[in-house]
Amino acid sequence: MALVPTWFFVVSAALLGGILGSFVNAAVHRLPRNISMLTRSRSFCPKCDKTIAWHDNLPILSFLILGGKCRACRNPIPARYLIVELLVAGLFAVSAWQYFGLNRPAPGAANPMPLVLMVVQMLLVADLVCAAFSDLETYYIPFQTTVPWILVGLILAPLCPELHLSATPWTGSPRWDALFDSVQGLILGAGTPWLVGFVCIVILGKPGMGGGDAYLLGMFGAMLGWKPALEVLILGIFFGTFIGIALLVWDKWQMRRLGPKWKPRRPAFEIDEEEEQLGPEPDWPLLAFGAFVMLFECGLAYAHDRNQQAFEHQATLISAVLGAIVGFNLLVAYPVKKRMLATGRWPQGEIRQREDGKKEEILEGNYMPFGPSLVLAALCVLFYDPLFREVVYWWFAGRISPTGAPVTLAAYLAANPLPFEVPWP
Repeated sequence: MALVPTWFFVVSAALLGGILGSFVNAAVHRLPRNISMLTRSRSFCPKCDKTIAWHDNLPILSFLILGGKCRACRNPIPARYLIVELLVAGLFAVSAWQYFGLNRPAPGAANPMPLVLMVVQMLLVADLVCAAFSDLETYYIPFQTTVPWILVGLILAPLCPELHLSATPWTGSPRWDALFDSVQGLILGAGTPWLVGFVCIVILGKPGMGGGDAYLLGMFGAMLGWKPALEVLILGIFFGTFIGIALLVWDKWQMRRLGPKWKPRRPAFEIDEEEEQLGPEPDWPLLAFGAFVMLFECGLAYAHDRNQQAFEHQATLISAVLGAIVGFNLLVAYPVKKRMLATGRWPQGEIRQREDGKKEEILEGNYMPFGPSLVLAALCVLFYDPLFREVVYWWFAGRISPTGAPVTLAAYLAANPLPFEVPWP
């Protein structure tokens, strides 16, 4: 591998990314609409339903050759198809450049960045891009992009503890620490957005965050740990704030320009007949999850008393306290939700019947999909996590790295000017 030039790996990764980007495009269209990825394996035009020939399904090239139009019906192909393929190809190339280029070791030395981390980076890139564009189009993050990866993250944690480089040393065993870090990442990643959404429902009478956002962040936490998950949440709120302000300004400008003709986009969710017959989802999982979380956090609080490393000692306590808050609110949410459902105060959108006879629920008010903001933050953390961790250590502990020599942040960034060149521990 040392004899192979870096550009070969980068170009190969970009080609692989373009191919997977084509698959992501199919998933973005099919998953929210309950179209099987297996029974109908061949790609088709969403407008004329014509099966697309293999030579018209080449990533990136086919869109350019066809001029962005379907060969059969000549309807325009959404620009999203080209954007997704270019985006996934570019991010795959960056991931390969980070591993094979910026972190390429000297002959005989080990790469400071684990190979499994690069593989997980690429898998998460494809999955995150799918979730983001699905949320943009439909205000819905398919569970297929989150729930299976939660299980994968929990399984991979003890098998590949190098994925959890920032795991808190609760037990002293890397595999157990990685597993606890994965579970805590799931709890804080999924629990924090859920808590924000539930508080908004109780106080404001409208959801603050969707369930898809909670699953998305929980998936990221299960894969990489609770610290990266909180980094994603903080950055996601930062990005989402600016995007939300921009959308409000846009809506007000269009309203002033067009008046009543301007109709802001509203989230609309098709109501499945089987789900409608089943009624509202059961409440008992709130009690079950709350009890599990409280027991797990008690175990982490016990580990906190045994941890002798000053900074990590504080991190363990902070983690356990945050998790206990989530668990306590899960338990409290059970009677609160039952009461609100019984009195008709649980928020629900307007139910309308479409021209095709199907029902859909439309939410009124100012809404924006938060998934793309979380995905943008997750991509930043995927590639820049070492830099974020160094900044956090400098902010709270006054020095760079918990194990390295004291160095000022300015000196550290001067020695490592590009985020990609921050050394992996």
